This record gives sequence, structure tokens and C-alpha cells, in this order.
Amino acid sequence: MVGYGPEDSQFVLELTYNYEVKEYQQGNDFQHIRLDSQQAAGEAVLSCGSGQAVLRLRQLQQPGTAVERGTAFGRVAFSTPGHLLQQLEADVKAAGYTVHTPYVSLDTPGKASVQVVILQDPDGHEICFVGEEGFRELSQVDPKADQLLEEAVAADKSAEWLAKRAAREAAMAAKGV
Repeated sequence: MVGYGPEDSQFVLELTYNYEVKEYQQGNDFQHIRLDSQQAAGEAVLSCGSGQAVLRLRQLQQPGTAVERGTAFGRVAFSTPGHLLQQLEADVKAAGYTVHTPYVSLDTPGKASVQVVILQDPDGHEICFVGEEGFRELSQVDPKADQLLEEAVAADKSAEWLAKRAAREAAMAAKGV
């Protein structure tokens, strides 16, 4: 996550990498994050390190450029009192709208559990509602975060995993599968 303080009081951008997803159709619908930088000439790149998930922010070339959603748009999230989430889901269903992910409690070993409901607006955009009690506990700044991130990136086996997957796919392609 990239941010300037605790998630419950500061803007934070979270980058994720979905290991099973081979490809996304790129869109241009991310409206904006303002970056004041002399180095960001039309594009800014956010990443946790080499070989990790990358978010490229690009300036649209022409004013009035049509929005292309692609398949990799993200979701917006809001914290909500946890005891209201199941009623929110029921109300959305009753109104005939789409519940993308029904109420679920996600455990974080050694930390708080967080309750989540993900809805879809009529355009298919995901809106995540997170129980604020667990969210507040999980969103505190960890003073060891930089060290833990560096250790996790060093120990990450994604390059090995990707190499094995590429070898399996090449073997299947050689067999015509």
C-alpha cells in the first residue's frame, strides 16, 4: 500500500497482484490521482519493487478522449459499521441490484477479522463496504512496515512460480493443448 498515514484517516492506494490472472484488457477509466512531480511526464509508475505488481498512471492524450474501461478496473472501498453490512446486502438485493461478493468475514491471523460486502453499481463497478471495527485495527501504520516489505519481497517466490507456469504452458503448447 502507498499512503501518507493510517488508512482510516488518509488516502491509501493498494496495489495487488492476482497470480492466476494471465492478462487484463487495459482501459483508461481511472480518472486521476494528482501527482505533483517534475519527473512524471505523462506517466507515473507505482510499484513495491522489481518483479512486483505495477500500476502505470498515464495522462489521456487528448481532452475528450473516450473512456475505455478494459477489464482491470479497481474498486472503491468504504468503511461502515460492521453490524450494518448484512442489512446493506439485504437491502441491495431487495432493490434488485447486484451483490458481487456476499457478506464474508475475512480472518487475518494474529490480527483483526474484517467483514466485507462487495456490491456492483449499474455500470458494473465494484463498491466494497468493509466493517470499520476490523478495518481500523488493520489500517494502523506498522513501524516495521518497510523492513517487513523488504523481507517479503526478498523471500517472494513469484519469479520461480511464474517460470514454472511458463514451462507448463510451453509444454502444453508443444503438445497442441
